[in-house]
Amino acid sequence: MFTSLHSQLLGILAAAALALPQATLAQGYQEGVNLSSEFLPLTLKNPEGKKHDFRASVSRFNMGIPYFLKEDKSQYLILGVQSEAYSFHGTRPGFHVSNLYSVTPTLGYNRRLSDKLRMDAIFLPTLSSDFKRIKGEDFLFGGIVRGVYQVKPNFALRGSLGYREQYYGALYIVQVGLDWQVSEKVRIFGDAPTSLTINYTNSPKLSTGFDLLAGNSSYRLAQENQYLRYSFATPGVFAEYNLKPGLALRAKVGYSLIRNLEVFNENDKADNVDFVVLGDEPKPISPEIEKGLTFRLALSYRVFTK
Repeated sequence: MFTSLHSQLLGILAAAALALPQATLAQGYQEGVNLSSEFLPLTLKNPEGKKHDFRASVSRFNMGIPYFLKEDKSQYLILGVQSEAYSFHGTRPGFHVSNLYSVTPTLGYNRRLSDKLRMDAIFLPTLSSDFKRIKGEDFLFGGIVRGVYQVKPNFALRGSLGYREQYYGALYIVQVGLDWQVSEKVRIFGDAPTSLTINYTNSPKLSTGFDLLAGNSSYRLAQENQYLRYSFATPGVFAEYNLKPGLALRAKVGYSLIRNLEVFNENDKADNVDFVVLGDEPKPISPEIEKGLTFRLALSYRVFTK
């Protein structure tokens, strides 16, 4: 039932992103390279009420390397790429999607404006579809501006404003966040409404905790120019092991409180502010997929920017 980790990692390298670049600025590092493999057991219910179990595997490769313009690291470019590949396996009547792909080159600029304030701007063009017949409208554009204000040595506030084109309409990004070193062992950081992490440092090499990840993306399908929209919110518990300075391996078990894998007709559209729909919610033409467990393994290499 489970695809081997080896095949998943090969899938990552072959995939041609879902999340925004993972620059945790207040913590003083950039997620330089992140490889992850995720397994999703899925269940759908057909119109007759019969349930069908199937599964999805997700491979992601994200890279965002800072190119420092100043020796004191007060200014740098962010150069990178995000990619992901979804594969669906098993019997799934009414859900005729086999593979989805996304590639996002990233170009950003980060600057320390004062001892307390750092800001960056990132350009995010995306190619997102089933890659069966790529067309000009498969290229979507977007960008985001973010800032981090260091209130105290152990506490920072941050905020983001952005825009991304999606097949269902416009996605407006409004996020507020924090980074709080509560104690020597406990750190809380995240950006509502898409992320929250409570990290407990058990030892210099091992950390455990809780995290919440949420996202909202779309993919054009070759069949009748339909599109798939994927919205999710997955809280879970994790364990992270530092293999060496800057290199970390994280395993997570989560449960999707929101799991909307929905197919829509081309003209069914509605703009969003993060997860809030502006106007009437279009009706999907695919069966509902139930909530459920997720399993994720990620390897990260972090570049320190302080």
